[in-house]
Amino acid sequence: MAVLVARSRGGYAYYVCVGKSHGTISHRDEKCSARSVPADQLDELVWQDVCEMLTHPGAIATALYRAQGGLWLPQELQARRENLRKARVSLEQQMERLTDAYLANVLQLEEYKRRRLELEQRLSVIAEQKRQLEANVGHHDQLAGMVQSIEAFCQRVQQGLNEATFEQKRQLIELLIDRVIVTGDEVEIRYVIPTSSKSETIRFCHLRLDYFNAPVASDRSGKGVD
Repeated sequence: MAVLVARSRGGYAYYVCVGKSHGTISHRDEKCSARSVPADQLDELVWQDVCEMLTHPGAIATALYRAQGGLWLPQELQARRENLRKARVSLEQQMERLTDAYLANVLQLEEYKRRRLELEQRLSVIAEQKRQLEANVGHHDQLAGMVQSIEAFCQRVQQGLNEATFEQKRQLIELLIDRVIVTGDEVEIRYVIPTSSKSETIRFCHLRLDYFNAPVASDRSGKGVD
């Protein structure tokens, strides 16, 4: 992985790996063999991908839910909660019948204690599952709030995409993109999407621990390219 910087050749701008520089600058024993990338083409590709992402926020929500471990949908959560309730009621009824059998001298004390302990252990498992479920419900609600915030952000921003100035494009790319990785003919864009109105003013790159140690990225589009 190498950071690219913009250089001009005969009036054309290219992104060139800093690893091609002298070893005192690149801190490498060998020069990078990656080819230079035409800046205009990469800038246009990245901007078109940003526009596509902002106009289809549903894809962001899907990726967010997947990243959180595929939490159950609301109806699935409700069904799971009802199944746990029924299981708890059934175990409590079994415990009542067990006690009635003991009081009626149908069961000996040792057998009663053994079977009651088994039921109590099963009830304990149900209680733990219910606690985990309620935690998931709370997590799901929080996630749903984040999705709503993301969709609202995309709706506000997408209205001005077609008329965006160079500076507006720069600001949006600096906000939304962590890095762009070029490997041969493939381009990977790693996004960082604001999940609240407060985070819309924070550039993710400023939160990176290696931000102040990384080489300076391109001054054409305002995005770091790896």
